[in-house]
Amino acid sequence: MAISLVDSSYGKSRVRLTKVTRTPQRHELKELTVNIQLQGEFDRSYTDGDNSQIVATDTMKNTVYALAAKHPVNNIESFAKHLCEHFLSRNTHIGATSVEIAEELWQRIDSNGKPHEHAFVGGNKEKRVTHVDCIRGGITVESGIEDLFVLKTTDSEFTGFIRDEFTTLPEAKDRIFATSVAAYWVYKTDNCDFDKNYATVRKILLDVFAAHHSLAVQQTLFEMGKKVLDSCNDIEEIHISMPNQHRIAFDLSRFGMQNNNEIFVPTDEPYGLISATIGRSTSGTASDKVAELSAKR
Repeated sequence: MAISLVDSSYGKSRVRLTKVTRTPQRHELKELTVNIQLQGEFDRSYTDGDNSQIVATDTMKNTVYALAAKHPVNNIESFAKHLCEHFLSRNTHIGATSVEIAEELWQRIDSNGKPHEHAFVGGNKEKRVTHVDCIRGGITVESGIEDLFVLKTTDSEFTGFIRDEFTTLPEAKDRIFATSVAAYWVYKTDNCDFDKNYATVRKILLDVFAAHHSLAVQQTLFEMGKKVLDSCNDIEEIHISMPNQHRIAFDLSRFGMQNNNEIFVPTDEPYGLISATIGRSTSGTASDKVAELSAKR
């Protein structure tokens, strides 16, 4: 049986970039981590060690800094598109480029009642991200939010689930709801206001989480996605992942004390992981698709 190279790609990962845009009024700060992957006619590098068609990954790294110097990094989507198009336009043997960017979200320090012109505060794990795939004749932009930590102390319950001989979890009518939201959405077009959409999605996720009386993490997740699609016409679908970061009530009875739903032990592992994709498709629900797959078996 002949052995062949089925698929390949290569690139540069975790290129760290800080850009300061200095204007007379104030300074703008962007800190990004960039991943680049190329696909194309690279087979001979793998099979024969012929590197004549290879763009060195060190060149990719340098390109990030050079284009950042010449290109305004107003948002990560436009910069990712610019990087993708750069490699495609210069190398006819490259068929597709993929660029992922994660942005550290520095906030201006509030000084004397107003945002400081050039001082920032960090420490939040939350990131703004994008993934741009570019082939000749087409481009797809997916953006997102990662590590959006949220918690509310009430308005969450979980009852009516299946009970069997291995079930020990008590039903809860009033529990802490804590999670780290990751949301990724696909744009209908690569020509829209990415900053406005990002701000709108983030606000909706927070507003729905805070206001929704949750009967299950699944229900709140769906309401988040539904509200995003109702409000953002530029977005085709959104995938949301919400690990259930449990807070377990501590048993104070051994000390002759009563826990009035106030003292909890936060746990990292194990955790429930709830995720779903909410889209505009009319091709059926997730339950319909499961039934369809089962019928084919």
